[in-house]
Amino acid sequence: MICLNQITAGRPEKGIVQMQCSRKSEPVRSCPLRRALGALLICSALVCVAAPAARAASGALWIVDTDNGRVDEYLSSQLKSSHTPTPLTVSIGAVPDGACFDKSNNLWVTDSAEEILGFTASELKKLPTAPSPAVTISSSSFSNIVGCAFDKQGNLWLADLANNSLDEISAAQLKASGSITPAVIITDSAEMSNARPGFVTFDKSGNLWTDGRNDEELFKFSASQLTSGGDKTAAVVLAGGGSLNDPGQIGFDGHGNLWVTSSYDNTVVKFPKGQLSTSNNDAPAVTISSSSLDGPWGLAFHGSDLWVMDYDDGNAQEFTPGHIKTTGSPAPKVLLTGAAAIESWGIMFGPAFGKLP
Repeated sequence: MICLNQITAGRPEKGIVQMQCSRKSEPVRSCPLRRALGALLICSALVCVAAPAARAASGALWIVDTDNGRVDEYLSSQLKSSHTPTPLTVSIGAVPDGACFDKSNNLWVTDSAEEILGFTASELKKLPTAPSPAVTISSSSFSNIVGCAFDKQGNLWLADLANNSLDEISAAQLKASGSITPAVIITDSAEMSNARPGFVTFDKSGNLWTDGRNDEELFKFSASQLTSGGDKTAAVVLAGGGSLNDPGQIGFDGHGNLWVTSSYDNTVVKFPKGQLSTSNNDAPAVTISSSSLDGPWGLAFHGSDLWVMDYDDGNAQEFTPGHIKTTGSPAPKVLLTGAAAIESWGIMFGPAFGKLP
């Protein structure tokens, strides 16, 4: 199957797969011809970002640098001021759109070949020496696997965009290379039949959240719903009162509030913890609309600070708790210009590996 993201080597589009570049009904601001030509050499796909495991040397920013075919690491020393940094990199044979760390600080990446690649912490410590994957997993059921996250049991969960499904790869299945059938596949024909999910993340209670890019909604599946596969109805649906316009990566702050990017609106919005227990169409409590945001897509917290990755210009930016306390248009504390190529997928904070050249 050839889909739009495989033609443009960038973020897969919403809706029915088309053999053209389009961002909803308007032209793509970041879909130049070079990307279509580049796809003749590099095939694109989707990947996932999971919650990183902390360790002694933590605090590195990891970016899924889709157009460059790699995952980038920025050490904490590179995040202190605005500049154009040079990252340590993990090259991927195909095109990535996300990554995640397990509890042992191994890095997992999904790619355009519909594979999951596992890189060991021991190899990552040797950066900038390029690591090779220790595990490669494929499945005939995968069709544009994107966002990913680990649950508390060490199982890897994926958003399968084309299948509109949430897939679990069990901890046992991650131990060796091979072709597998996901341990659990969850669909929701009532709410997510054409949602085009791009990311998954877990809250502190073990509930799984995903974004519906086509539906302009967010979905929660309770921990109890994740124990078996099948067609299930999401426990909570957040419609956002019209605030969600191509929602992207989801993250939780230290108080349990949910934050998500709204790419086409150039905003980041917050839904308070008390609003997450039942389905509703309530507007967000906070909307950040900084002029520096240009197609915000990736999102991650580093302590209490919020980092956002722009899809359209490849910039990463940091907002402090004061910046995001109330609705407004703050200037970022730190702006990393060109932190990744345009049209990159997700970000996360995780362990720091390697040394800068």
